[in-house]
Amino acid sequence: MKQLMGWILLAMLCCAPVAHAGLFGESAEEKEARIAKHVADVLREPNKIIARAQEAVEKGDVEEGIRLFRKAQSMIEEVELNEDTSGSAFATLRLKKFHCVSMLDALALKQSEVQDARQTVTDTSELAARLAQERAELAAQKEAENAKPIEMRPPTLIDHLAIEEGKMLVARSEMERCQTTLEAAKRALKDAENDFKEVAKTHADADAKCFMAEQNYQAAEREQKSAAELAPLKQALDAAQAALTEEKEILSLTKEAVAKAKGEVASAEEALAKAKTALAEAERPVAVLRKAIAEEAEAARKKAEAEKVAAEAEKKRLAAETLKRKQEQAAAEAKAREQAAKEKAARDAQAKAQAEADAKALQKEVMLCDELWHLKRIEAFEERVTEALEKWPESPDLLVQLARLRLIQGEEDDALELVSMVSNKGEMGKRAAFVAAGAYVVKGQALEAMKILEPVMVAYPNDPDVYYNMAIVLVRLPEIDPKRDIAAKYYTRSVELGGCRSLTLERRLDME
Repeated sequence: MKQLMGWILLAMLCCAPVAHAGLFGESAEEKEARIAKHVADVLREPNKIIARAQEAVEKGDVEEGIRLFRKAQSMIEEVELNEDTSGSAFATLRLKKFHCVSMLDALALKQSEVQDARQTVTDTSELAARLAQERAELAAQKEAENAKPIEMRPPTLIDHLAIEEGKMLVARSEMERCQTTLEAAKRALKDAENDFKEVAKTHADADAKCFMAEQNYQAAEREQKSAAELAPLKQALDAAQAALTEEKEILSLTKEAVAKAKGEVASAEEALAKAKTALAEAERPVAVLRKAIAEEAEAARKKAEAEKVAAEAEKKRLAAETLKRKQEQAAAEAKAREQAAKEKAARDAQAKAQAEADAKALQKEVMLCDELWHLKRIEAFEERVTEALEKWPESPDLLVQLARLRLIQGEEDDALELVSMVSNKGEMGKRAAFVAAGAYVVKGQALEAMKILEPVMVAYPNDPDVYYNMAIVLVRLPEIDPKRDIAAKYYTRSVELGGCRSLTLERRLDME
């Protein structure tokens, strides 16, 4: 990491060579920059949607998170369909797609675990009212068609309750409709009154202008000015009078609109009062029937208890037989559970072996990438790490490695985006923070880099790398450390903790 920050410091101290296009086309550097900009452009909207999806998941809205992740995945797949995205420049795009797929799998599993316990509650009062009415009508129709004088039975309390509840739900739905109508009428009246106030103000302005124009014209007449001098004043007076006439017409229309809106409010209030009265009348028989049904249910309960006592003797007679059947069933279930446990153990062992093999493969891939990085085989490193990330898109080691490469390639935004996918906990979080701080330093946002390093310093007070990186950042903040005393203090602390010396940084800090 110190070597990486050393490269950043040298890049800031030295003038970077400029790549010039050839006579017949763009240079390789210009082509890479153009492609990188294009990748950033096509990922701009998917990145926004992914961020919204993450927020939805954090708030517990799993369905919204799934919808947004699918939308982002579809947008990325559309880019893959229309363009060749096999190159290393599109590695970030592929990573975003794998991130969406991974999150969708996890969210689908989470959704399936709670699916059975979910209930959707909606306002179905109006539908219930119609359904109750239709049921009552169908029951009455069927009873009328099939009834015979000797087979007719009187309607039960529950039958009456269904009819009365249907009436009550209809009355409630009507009251809610009247409430909605009244609220809309009040809003319309308020809008009409606001319009009247605005028109009245405009009318007053037009009246004042007309009065002033008339006064100017009459004053000119009294002064017996010439016709040529009176002509523009007469034109101004005529225009003001015409404008006033138009404003009067508009004012009259707005007055009529206010009066009409008030009438509609009064009608809506009257309708609502009637609907409330109708609802109260519909609720009374429902309350009476519910009380009667409760009393009937209590009587049925007591009867059931008496039947239960009578049936106890029969239960005792069947107890021995039932016990034997249960014992046989328990033995069969125990055998089935034992077999299921064996099968589950085999599956768990296979899954564990697969997970261990995958972990070893990932560890081996990380070690190979580290070796290529230290050997400075950048092209092979880039190819290896992008291929590995396609298989392990959420590996923090690989994400930090690719971010570190993007940083030295001058793609600071890509580097920041990659480390944003890494948790800020543990060693990987610290390495990701170093990369992010380096990116902000290169972008000329040293203050942001310092904000990133401050919590890392608190978490790792004895890590020399933290103090070294903070010293580099403070060199770029003359407004905070004009004499670079603080930067020198952090650099000295890094060396005291076992960090390597940097002659380049010591020259910048005027240290012997």
